[in-house]
Amino acid sequence: MPTTVLGEELFRSEAQRRLIDTYQLGILLGLRSRQAIWNRVEAGTLPAPVYTRDRHVALWDRDAIALPDGKEG
Repeated sequence: MPTTVLGEELFRSEAQRRLIDTYQLGILLGLRSRQAIWNRVEAGTLPAPVYTRDRHVALWDRDAIALPDGKEG
């Protein structure tokens, strides 16, 4: 797959729009704990995060997650 080079501003805007952390994901899905999120990842109902650091910092791609209606923003 060829590498695509993005400008700094385009990369920044896409990263801010698409990357969400565990806390934001919990809010969007109405979950109260981090463990509830990880349980769904292990069960296969949520995709794995695109970046993980010792399960304390994790970033998900907002576009890869099926969010409930009205929770897109």
